[in-house]
Amino acid sequence: MISESILYIGLAQSLFAAFVLATKKRVMLSDKILIACLLTIALKFVVFSFHQQHSEFFDLQFSMGMIPLTFGPFLYLYTVYLIERRTKFEYKDLLHTLPFIILTTLYFLFFKDKVDFTDVQYFTNDQYLWVRVLYGLAYFSSIVTYTVFTLLRLRKFRKKLEEQFSYHSTQIRLLWLNFIFGLFVMLFLIYFITGGVNAFSYEEVIDTDVLSHMGLTVIAFAVSYFGLRQPSLARWIPIRDESIDPDLEIDIDEEENDDKKHRNRIAEDKVKGLREKLKGHMISSKPYLDPELSLYQLASQLAITKSELTELLNEHIGKNFFSFVNSYRVEEVIEKFSDPEYDNLTIIAIAYECGFNSKSTFNSLFKQQTGQTPSEFKKNLAKIVREKETQQ
Repeated sequence: MISESILYIGLAQSLFAAFVLATKKRVMLSDKILIACLLTIALKFVVFSFHQQHSEFFDLQFSMGMIPLTFGPFLYLYTVYLIERRTKFEYKDLLHTLPFIILTTLYFLFFKDKVDFTDVQYFTNDQYLWVRVLYGLAYFSSIVTYTVFTLLRLRKFRKKLEEQFSYHSTQIRLLWLNFIFGLFVMLFLIYFITGGVNAFSYEEVIDTDVLSHMGLTVIAFAVSYFGLRQPSLARWIPIRDESIDPDLEIDIDEEENDDKKHRNRIAEDKVKGLREKLKGHMISSKPYLDPELSLYQLASQLAITKSELTELLNEHIGKNFFSFVNSYRVEEVIEKFSDPEYDNLTIIAIAYECGFNSKSTFNSLFKQQTGQTPSEFKKNLAKIVREKETQQ
């Protein structure tokens, strides 16, 4: 009864979330991939729900072993299409469905009604043991592979963001996808462990169906909640389009970046002048006080291209845009710590005055630059001031 209740809640949530996503004012291609993922989760619930009454149409083994092979590819492709702001589907991405198509085809052609994939029968020493092991390995490999691929892609993306933006934003950095994949991995680890207990016991010690339904229901809720709240990255990063000035785009493609670097090198005789121009602008105009300062904005203020500013920072100053701008913000905070006019403000209020928009980012960067926490630094600074006053 509990299992059925969870099943129907998960089904309803998956369908409802897919409907809401599909009726958004602006549906991105990444949203459509997320809709497909939610509908696939719903399909798993439907097949499991109706297999007892209509087993000729709803195959339980298909629900248990084949459909979950699509979850990893869907979440990976959603991440890629969201990050790269793609507006057209690339047919090469259909290759990600091959494991699902091949294993499903083999199942229905050769193994349907012959192989029992339930965990209790998994290690039964019969002629189909190798089939169950093969499908189990495929299932496990899919989860590990797509989790690793996605996390590496997100890591690369976030590293690129630090070359474009002077601040951290949870919406731009897509931190919620780490949470989704954490849930995803945790669900399947629990499923594998409990399934292994049943398999080695040759009896159902733990109801893995209930665990599976609970896990997928939680994932359906989480995906729908965060997916609906995630705005298009085009709000900060323009959609890839040939008609858009390439200097406005965030550079995701490593090879494309290398080509640009070779084409747009700064002449050696101009480097010193640009460094002085940048330093003078940072001191006189203090653009770092803008908490949402971007590489494009600073390049525009200096009347140079984004690629020239990137090269100047990376190769001639030795910092990325994020660390460069925030080093000035830290210095501004230190300066205000010494100014009695700001004694009535809290440390974090001063940080916000200096262009920071995140307490955790401020604390981390301040300690990284000074070797002390902001409160330690301010306390030591006050001590030095008192000692000087005493000596006078």
